[in-house]
Amino acid sequence: MQVLKEHPCPNCNSELNFDADKNALKCLHCGAIFPIEKSSQVVEENNIRVFKDAAAIPIEPVTTVIYKCSKCGQETQAGADIAFFECRSCGNNVLNPEAYKTRTITPTGILPFHLSKQEALDVFKQWIGKGFWNDSSLKELSLADKLEGHYVPFFTFDCQTYNQWEGYAGTYYYETIRTKDASGKEVTQSVQRTRWYWREGSFERFFDDILICGNTRITQDQINKIYPFNLQQVELFNPEYLLGWHARAFDKELSDTFDAARNEINDRVQREAAQHLADDTYKDLSVQTRYTSETFKQVILPVWLCQYLFKGKTYHFIINGQTGTISGNKPLSTSKIVIAVVIAIIVIAVLYGMSQ
Repeated sequence: MQVLKEHPCPNCNSELNFDADKNALKCLHCGAIFPIEKSSQVVEENNIRVFKDAAAIPIEPVTTVIYKCSKCGQETQAGADIAFFECRSCGNNVLNPEAYKTRTITPTGILPFHLSKQEALDVFKQWIGKGFWNDSSLKELSLADKLEGHYVPFFTFDCQTYNQWEGYAGTYYYETIRTKDASGKEVTQSVQRTRWYWREGSFERFFDDILICGNTRITQDQINKIYPFNLQQVELFNPEYLLGWHARAFDKELSDTFDAARNEINDRVQREAAQHLADDTYKDLSVQTRYTSETFKQVILPVWLCQYLFKGKTYHFIINGQTGTISGNKPLSTSKIVIAVVIAIIVIAVLYGMSQ
């Protein structure tokens, strides 16, 4: 049986939202503030075996829940994996506590939004104004309705690695050789050579909180560009933080997230091994890695997302909801580019004329 929860204001029975500025629940009607009770419990890591066992279970197709609003009586359908939604008729707020339980792994921690919508819009306006080639007229475009705050599921992975490496290190040296140029004149030339020698060694490295996005709608490359998140501020998961924000369970295959984390770890190990091996250069590097003390946790992190249409083309940007770091693609100013091309042609023509 579905359990959907409304969170009305105790004072006026209107909707409560989590307010990033106040770090508390705020009534949309009377403005009353209600602190969220914080837990003193530590967000714990879980043994990786739990993750691997869960990864063997496929994600089941998403079903729907039906919510009958207590205020207007209208029914609203939503995906069972959506943790927060609103009545489609009157906008009454609804939490679906069972949304995350549609997955074999549930979140243990959450990082509340620190950046309000207005602060996120200010970050965008400052960002879009930087760069000569950007179309500055975009600053006048209103994006308030298109900017959405999302609580996105992530997985963090920890592990201790023991790494053995071997390969050839190369040291450059130079030889002077004599050759003849096109006219037959003898010339000397310094040629770089490489002296190769075998090296091997080992090192240990602990990896803490390798962060992988669990939402297929956001690429890992997009997420990488707005790192880091300060995970020291993650709190024990409390669904009240979701009120007023887009939130849904992870939809990426667990095996894919594990592979992504392992690839990230291996890439870092490979780079460090190359630093140990290389002199001036290296080749045939081989690394054997043993992984121990592997743990994970699922945390919910805040992200601002926006996709908009500008002069017939689609653009998007993403903002870290904790730090305000922004990334995305910007419209280029056609007029500036045309003027620059014309100026370049004129300069080339003048220089050519002077050379004649």
